[in-house]
Amino acid sequence: MWRIDLPLPFRLRSINVYLVQGKDGCALVDTGIDMPDSRAAFFAALESIGIDQSAIRDVYVTHMHPDHIGLSGMHGARGATIHLMRDEEQRARYMWSAQPLDRWVGYFRAHGLDEANASAVTEAAAKLRKAVTLPDRFATLDDRDFVRLGGRAVRVVWTPGHSDFHYVLVDDDARAIFAGDHLLPTITPNIGLYPECRPNPLDDYLKSFARFERLGDYTVYPAHGKPYSALPDRVHQLVLHHRERLQGVWDCVIAKPEGACSADVVAHFWGDRLNSHETRFALVEVAAHLEYLRLAGDLSSSIADGTIRYHTESTKPSMPV
Repeated sequence: MWRIDLPLPFRLRSINVYLVQGKDGCALVDTGIDMPDSRAAFFAALESIGIDQSAIRDVYVTHMHPDHIGLSGMHGARGATIHLMRDEEQRARYMWSAQPLDRWVGYFRAHGLDEANASAVTEAAAKLRKAVTLPDRFATLDDRDFVRLGGRAVRVVWTPGHSDFHYVLVDDDARAIFAGDHLLPTITPNIGLYPECRPNPLDDYLKSFARFERLGDYTVYPAHGKPYSALPDRVHQLVLHHRERLQGVWDCVIAKPEGACSADVVAHFWGDRLNSHETRFALVEVAAHLEYLRLAGDLSSSIADGTIRYHTESTKPSMPV
């Protein structure tokens, strides 16, 4: 098995894709983004280890974000089977098509961005479409399926939150988890509420950790950062991060008697330091935390002048265990 580091045009500078060799060919976990330097780095890595791309029979795309799915079309065109969770395909086809993202502009405006910023955030996301090439078809996966990864049987484990139908691959014999963006070693994945996603992604994310309670001695192979062990400690850190963020969001709402919108909270945490991509990630993550608290009964929401504002309904916020 090889960990191949591919460049990204974001502040997060690279992604790991994992190539696993078996007797009947190779499997790849995630693909990288479809840009010239990413393609060049991938083929240079194949050459250095002496494997031809035609040996890649299966590609497991953990979710539909561009750095994970971007080169899937290239691999599909060369004969590989591209695997994606069943209900992730619809959003992937929408996001990486030529369909206008008009509802995103309205969504970002409803969460407090002005027209100019809502349009800029949406346009920045749409520009990424040129860096994603999808295959003609996907082979669909379901939670608890067993699939072949380099000749080994591994489990598909549904892990929503970062994306609605993100999944990880668990090799129980090797005590290994190919974790995509779900269990990153030094940063937290963006848990965002988008107009077309499940209603409570933060709750989804936090509850998914229960699926790893018995895997404490497994090695985690993440999409960003180096492989690591001590999974229970990392899960604890991730939960603490979201407890702190929930408290911070709560404090911001309390400080605004007229109610706070998502953009108010983003400004409280980050001021005007964010570019358009970062503003999107920050706003959808704040919205996910606000909705987590609202659905727990700790906040209520109202709409005035087309903007969703949140108000406190309890004396302290609900916290994940």
